[in-house]
Amino acid sequence: MQLSGSFLPLYRHLAPAFLPRSNASAPGTPKVGPGLWQRCRGRRLRVCAVSAAPAPTQLQVSQRTEVEFVFACPICQQTELKVQAQSRPQQLSCQRCARTFSGNKRYIDLTLTSGLQPGVYQQSFWGGVTIFQSPLVSFVYERGWRQGFAWAGFPGADEEFQMAMDCLRPAYGQPLLDMSCGSGLFSRRFVESGKFAGVIAADFSGNMLEQAGQFFDQQNLDKRQYTLLKADVGRLPFPTGSLAAVHAGAAIHCWPNPTAAVAEISRVLKPGGVFVASTFLNFTAPLGALVGDNVVRPLNRLEPSTTRAYKWWEEQELADLMAAVGLQKFRRVRRQRFILFSVVKPGQDRAVSPNNDHLRHAHWR
Repeated sequence: MQLSGSFLPLYRHLAPAFLPRSNASAPGTPKVGPGLWQRCRGRRLRVCAVSAAPAPTQLQVSQRTEVEFVFACPICQQTELKVQAQSRPQQLSCQRCARTFSGNKRYIDLTLTSGLQPGVYQQSFWGGVTIFQSPLVSFVYERGWRQGFAWAGFPGADEEFQMAMDCLRPAYGQPLLDMSCGSGLFSRRFVESGKFAGVIAADFSGNMLEQAGQFFDQQNLDKRQYTLLKADVGRLPFPTGSLAAVHAGAAIHCWPNPTAAVAEISRVLKPGGVFVASTFLNFTAPLGALVGDNVVRPLNRLEPSTTRAYKWWEEQELADLMAAVGLQKFRRVRRQRFILFSVVKPGQDRAVSPNNDHLRHAHWR
């Protein structure tokens, strides 16, 4: 693939972190001393197990009806905006804010600047956001980019999807928000599973949503069961306490303000609702898995953070952040620099099954 001059700096910056490395960097091959990765994998590869309670029966597509999604004005977050899955309205209006939000054949746009003509003010974004606005990145995301995460210990889309599904079990039969869905890698699997009463595939990048729409069409998925939404994770267009589940796969490290974003997720979750996410741990995580993250924590200062477009995490940072916004029962799966975790909104809503205490395996921490 020929890269224009404007993309060469971007490519050089991203290639070492995300694009596939040599075979020697694949999971299971040592990079830091003989046997280190093998020992790390043996101790930290977790399996998300569930109780023996029978899973809800999956409805046949022919028996399912069109889903009505309930959004909210992103400005006041008070006015409810109801949308049928297949309708793809060109406009949604909030009389309280005297604002009209736009849409197109692919997605509904409920960001703060939706429907406005470009003016003098232009919002600036950090690198972790702007990179994914690129049509090139949207195109390559499932054509090599995401597969390249294997170097960090990501298990592959199918296995990661199953881990997430096990954690999302309490929300079966309820609508699911797949936030920062990218090209719809997991959104499509959620729709295919038939376990949720509608899937909202949301992202801040219009180009990613266009690519997601193409993949949805190629798989001929039931349009009655999903919708595509342009949304800002820092200002979610949903009523408070309206969602039973939020998923964010390989996303939180790209969010410009993770604290505000996770606070928004906590706000929109119902009591007993579940948040499941995966992300990258920092470069000391494999060693920390052996000797303790607190022991290697001083080494994290050696990794520059001011010039990169992403935030690599320490496990305890994630646990502390979730607790700060009122999300409890932190559970995680961890391997090398990959982590998938789940947390629960306190309380209990009758529409949500009992919380993630069903993750009963001793390997879950």
